[in-house]
Amino acid sequence: MIDNAYRTLGVSPAATDDEIKTAYRKLAKRYHPDANPGDEAAAKKMAEINAAYDEIIAFRQGKAQADPFSGFSGGGSRGEYTAVRNFIMNRHFLDAMNVLSRMETKDAEWYFLAGYAQYGLGNRAQALEYAGRAVQMDPNNAEYRGLLNALRSGGRVYADNTRGYTMPQTDGGWCCRMIALNLFFNLCCGC
Repeated sequence: MIDNAYRTLGVSPAATDDEIKTAYRKLAKRYHPDANPGDEAAAKKMAEINAAYDEIIAFRQGKAQADPFSGFSGGGSRGEYTAVRNFIMNRHFLDAMNVLSRMETKDAEWYFLAGYAQYGLGNRAQALEYAGRAVQMDPNNAEYRGLLNALRSGGRVYADNTRGYTMPQTDGGWCCRMIALNLFFNLCCGC
């Protein structure tokens, strides 16, 4: 868990949005997986940097309830999940698995993200197993079901239809459900 998101980025809570963005970019450039291939310490630091930046921005946009100065509102795993999603969206699947492998709690979101990362690494059987476990744990989550259905349908369709999609966040919002439904219908209809 990150105690202070501002401290992680090396800025004051009074910093402007531009100052925060500049500090984030400087740290991201230094600790990015492309600049530090295979370096687990750098991957962990990058996850912390991403989580801190996301938490500050969410708070400033009114989307988070806790001030990042006092810690993360969603607990330690929320920031790690954000980092994992960022790695997956940027096709850094090994880095995503490195963060996931260090997490103690394995809930439905963990299995979903691990399934997605394993698929990206080419481990289709493991991806299918993890996606199935995520759906077992949370059968009403359309995002999890969408991944499982895509993998069951051969996966290739999934890869072809996800170009241009970004991975939705699992905050239970209307937008996320619509993205998941759109993905699901594209897979079913072959659009």
